Amino acid sequence: MFMNQRGNALLTVLITSLVMVTIGMAIMSSTIGGAKRTEVRETDIDITYEGIKAVEEISAKLISQLQPTKPLDIDGLTTGNINTKVTDFIRTDIIPSYKSSDSIKCITIVDVSGDRASNLLGDQCERANTLQYHTFGLEFLNTNLTRVYEIIVNTKNPDAEEGKVEKIVRKRIILSPIPSFLKYTLGARELLELNGSPHLVGNVYAQSLDISEDANYQLSNHKDKKVAAPFPSIIGDIYTSYDKDNYAQMKSLVDTNQFYPHVSAPNIKQDSQFTDISFDQTYNDEVGKALNSLDLSLNNNLTQANLRNTITRNFLTDGSLFLPLLKGILDPNVQGIVKADRSITVKNLVHSGVDLIVNGDVNILADSAMNIGNIISTGNVTISNVSGDMSIGNIVAAGKVSIEANAPISLKENIVSFDNMTIQSQNSTSRIEGNVFSGKNLTIQGDANDQGEEDDEMAFDSVIYAKGKTSISNLNITGIKNPLGSDTSGQLILLSKGELLVTRMNEFQYYTDENEKKETDLLPDPSENIKPLQAFLYTDSDATLYGVGSLFYVNGGVFSKGNLTINAVRGKVDDMGRIETDLFSNQEEKLSRFIVHYNRDVLLSKLEALPRVESLSLISDEIIVQ
Repeated sequence: MFMNQRGNALLTVLITSLVMVTIGMAIMSSTIGGAKRTEVRETDIDITYEGIKAVEEISAKLISQLQPTKPLDIDGLTTGNINTKVTDFIRTDIIPSYKSSDSIKCITIVDVSGDRASNLLGDQCERANTLQYHTFGLEFLNTNLTRVYEIIVNTKNPDAEEGKVEKIVRKRIILSPIPSFLKYTLGARELLELNGSPHLVGNVYAQSLDISEDANYQLSNHKDKKVAAPFPSIIGDIYTSYDKDNYAQMKSLVDTNQFYPHVSAPNIKQDSQFTDISFDQTYNDEVGKALNSLDLSLNNNLTQANLRNTITRNFLTDGSLFLPLLKGILDPNVQGIVKADRSITVKNLVHSGVDLIVNGDVNILADSAMNIGNIISTGNVTISNVSGDMSIGNIVAAGKVSIEANAPISLKENIVSFDNMTIQSQNSTSRIEGNVFSGKNLTIQGDANDQGEEDDEMAFDSVIYAKGKTSISNLNITGIKNPLGSDTSGQLILLSKGELLVTRMNEFQYYTDENEKKETDLLPDPSENIKPLQAFLYTDSDATLYGVGSLFYVNGGVFSKGNLTINAVRGKVDDMGRIETDLFSNQEEKLSRFIVHYNRDVLLSKLEALPRVESLSLISDEIIVQ
């Protein structure tokens, strides 16, 4: 009996010892495996960091080569040699500096500007040839220096380390002869004043910065008021041309939490190579192109007198003046080209595509559908569409252009006025598909006395230049929808030499779901009925924009060469007189009424009509780690 008990005890001890040894070995194995996994993970992080660091260093070195007398000086570049110059720089100045790196296996650069990706260094980095690329299909590669590249860095881990891993780090960049303001979501070369709670997704530029919790707004009786709102939100960085005092002031705003508390505060960074535009030169060049296309070359002498003389000399001195007028009113049955040596009034035209070339004013009053060709006038052009759809080709006027659309007007080609221009859409949606040039002030507006939801709208796919002040108010601005049914729509790029004022846009409208949900960018859901305008707005002077009663939502950017003032709140607003009561509840975690989301696709779509500068700019796009 006792012998059996001792045998059982021995067996129990052996089994227990075996179990403990097994558990111990498992723990040791797990510990060793965990250590190896930790080492692999650390190596993964290290080489990813080295890859990101490399693509950023290469971008910085490319920027340094864009200045005058450098290898990528714009004066030495052509559409035929730009890829060769970039390739030579990467091959001779970049790749050798990484030859001795323990973390970088190879580097290459891929051109994705056209319809297919092209590895400019061939098999220098073989894995790059197996990647999938988004190409841009740019149609102007033979006439414009803009190129979209991907910098590819293939990393490796040092041979002495455990856990053999490789990473591909890709950074997309855009080289283009465009001004620096097109690199930013929002910015000012002087003071950027953010009042209330605008929301900005992308990088911001400011020479100096002022932030206030109070948003300014104005009642219909022009009484100025203020309403409290949360601080502004910026998902991006703030760039500045370094000034010690301004930098310290901006840094204090970050350090003292003067930004929206639900996102990280921006970092302050330096842009020491900001490139401005020459507005007057650009304006003259673009107006010259528009007039040349109509056989109205002014040889860089853009004056009203020269335009009037050129119209008369080129079109109205051949003895074929056609004057089917009755008390100054044009016969509605005319066809082809109408030439008149006096002012005319057009009430209705039976036939489509009639061209009007007039030494005097052109007055159009329509109460039925009308399709007009080109209008060329030595005086003023006034158009009023009471009912029925109207379509017009080019408009050229030595005087003013005034358009009032109570029914839809489609402006198919360029509009050139050497004086003030006013475009008004009331209770309808009109379209501008060509470029617009105003020699003085430009006003785009709707009906200020609308009751209920805003129903005045202008749809754009154009570039607008105005030499005077620009005012946009009391209407919805949209992009012309793609006729093929895709999600893309037209873009508006507006450049004003004088002050820019934008107010009462999409007035009193709001999103179906007012709550912020997308934590990464705090933008409205794409399914919302209110869609962003694809636009860049620029002024050579000061600008003031409102997102209080207005709902301002842009994919693109807003920039002022002078001071830029933004006023915005968060949440729903139905009545300016009750705004303080309506917004008494917490505005935080509600969508802002002033949103600008940077979109480089907008500038890529209109490059042919954008301002030119004296050097290329480098615009950084997305970084991908694979």
